[in-house]
Amino acid sequence: MAFTVLVLPVALMTGPDVFQWLILTLPLMIWIATRFPLSSSLIAVTLIAALSVSVLHYTVSPENWLPLDAAQSLLLIFAATAGYVRFLLAERESAEEQLETTVAERTRALLESNRNLLDEVRSREEAEASLLRSSQYFRTLFETTSNPIIVIDEHNGIRQWNSAAETLFGYSREDALDLDLINAFIPDDQQDEMAWKLTKMRHSSLDRDQMETRIQGFDGSAHTLLWNLNRLPERETDRSVRLMLIGQDISDIRETQNQLHYLAHYDVLTDTANRRLFEDRCRQAITTALRHGHYCALISLDVDHFKRINDTLGHDAGDELLQELSRRLRDSVRREDTIARLGGDEFAVLLNHVNGAEGCEKVARSILEAITEPVRVPGGELVITSSIGITIAPEDGRSYEELLRNADMAMYRAKKAGRNNIQFFSEDMNDEMQRQLIMERELGAAIRNSELDLYYQPVLDLKTGAINGVEALLRWRHPRRGLLTPADFLDVAEQTGQLQQLGEWICQNACLQSRAIQAMSGTPVWVSINLSSRQYNHPQLTERLRAAIRETRLDPGLLAVEIDERLLSDRLEETAHTLHELRSIGIGLTLDRFGSGLSSLRLLRELPFDQVKIDHELLKMAPEDDNTAAIVRTLINLARQLSLKVSATGVERPEEDVFVRAAGSHMVQGHRFCEPLPSSELPALFEAVRDGRRLLPDDQFNLPLRSDSNQS
Repeated sequence: MAFTVLVLPVALMTGPDVFQWLILTLPLMIWIATRFPLSSSLIAVTLIAALSVSVLHYTVSPENWLPLDAAQSLLLIFAATAGYVRFLLAERESAEEQLETTVAERTRALLESNRNLLDEVRSREEAEASLLRSSQYFRTLFETTSNPIIVIDEHNGIRQWNSAAETLFGYSREDALDLDLINAFIPDDQQDEMAWKLTKMRHSSLDRDQMETRIQGFDGSAHTLLWNLNRLPERETDRSVRLMLIGQDISDIRETQNQLHYLAHYDVLTDTANRRLFEDRCRQAITTALRHGHYCALISLDVDHFKRINDTLGHDAGDELLQELSRRLRDSVRREDTIARLGGDEFAVLLNHVNGAEGCEKVARSILEAITEPVRVPGGELVITSSIGITIAPEDGRSYEELLRNADMAMYRAKKAGRNNIQFFSEDMNDEMQRQLIMERELGAAIRNSELDLYYQPVLDLKTGAINGVEALLRWRHPRRGLLTPADFLDVAEQTGQLQQLGEWICQNACLQSRAIQAMSGTPVWVSINLSSRQYNHPQLTERLRAAIRETRLDPGLLAVEIDERLLSDRLEETAHTLHELRSIGIGLTLDRFGSGLSSLRLLRELPFDQVKIDHELLKMAPEDDNTAAIVRTLINLARQLSLKVSATGVERPEEDVFVRAAGSHMVQGHRFCEPLPSSELPALFEAVRDGRRLLPDDQFNLPLRSDSNQS
């Protein structure tokens, strides 16, 4: 359209008018260049210039004719000018676009920064609000908790002190500030421990600890507090370490525990030890006496004719009499001695570290004099007498049961001697003979009446935990004295000639029960029996064992005999002959208490043993004594080098268990794994083992299968 508007007037003009309109094409071109896009404007300007040149050159009259090159140059200048203007405009548009892009990007970045800044401000505001809430919560908790909370500095000076602490100690926050916590509020006998714990926390990585202290409240009340000690983060200002102590009043808990302990260990009526505590104290005293080589004594006493007093004056009078008697006993002995009421009017006194019989008699005389002083009871005064029996350890015995029995025997002798009397336990010939006669008669009856029984203790394989064998141990179910071990009657049996009869009974029953054991176990399990010196030296030992095996149809390889090393040191040639005869039958041979004698090496070299049992006395000392441990390891290594099986017997403690495993023992036996069981309980044992129960503990905290106070 612009082209038509321009060319049509030019075609109608003549003369100077043509050149005037020609001049008008310049602003037209510039207008086109700025009005339309670059490509369109360039095309339009080019066409206008070309057509204008043609019109100027060919349509104008000759007299007004413009040379072609001049017209072209002029129009070219116009077109170039328009193009340059368009180029500048395009550059300006490009610059404007870039500027807009840059501004937009910076605006977006600024908006993003603003958003991030707002988020950060919002987060900080939320954090500050949360911190403020936490601070308020902490302050509320700090002030409202019933537990005293104290913050101390590096010098144990009090820096913070809550309301509960104010109530307990009676100091306001201002008064408590800067006070030394330990010196001001901790009892003298606990200050060193508290100071040490606080110092340890400050100079170690320990963040928490506990300590129990006694506290006297502001009102004079006594408290037991369990302090939770906490290390606070170091302060940024001075890098000092502060500790927070949070107290928990456990007075009621401790009081309940003390009451339970008292009820479990003391007689409520007389405030003396009960049987349980007295037994424990006696065992400790006996152990100490044996270790240090001094004496302790056990005194048994009761009130003569107490039943008559109870029946006549009533139980209240009897109770008051017992209470007064206990007070007089306490006044007559030292603080380290123990007084116990064992039941009824029966009392016992443990004297620690006495100077033999003379010192014991002095104490007993003092007790007797105190008891015979008149006692005031409801209804009048009483003059009572007492019978006292004394036994001294370790001369008269090395166990609590033995000493108590001896003291009772001495007390009954005192009663028979006329009451209000003191008697020491003694092993005189008449009493010994009487005891032997009674025991001989009862032991014979026990064999006839089937009162004897065999208990079995498993011997475990240390690799698999399987039961390789069982050791048969004799027990006597005495109708009056309960279950007796061989230590209670073998001496009498030997002195009275009954030991051989017992040995035959053991051999016959062990062979008979061995077949049942094989059926229970499902796998071959050998049974071992112990031979006494008299059995071993009997000329018909081999024939009797062969006869027992034949009668019971037992595989001889499932029977083993254990022979104490100390029985074999003499008459080695005869010993070797006997053992080779047993070996020829197929019976297993075990050297018992290996290491207890002086001839172990020779015995191993010359006698046909296939197994050794380490002396349990050595095993008891090995975990704590390096020399003993070295000896035991040497014995085990020696036996292994000779292709002998090694069994550790009498293992009771975890330390012994760990030691024998590390030392290389093949098998192990002892109360730690399973106590001796009667034959009636063996089916349950083997069934439990088949069901996956392990008798061999994996760690030191496992317990034995059952508890039985009788030792083998």
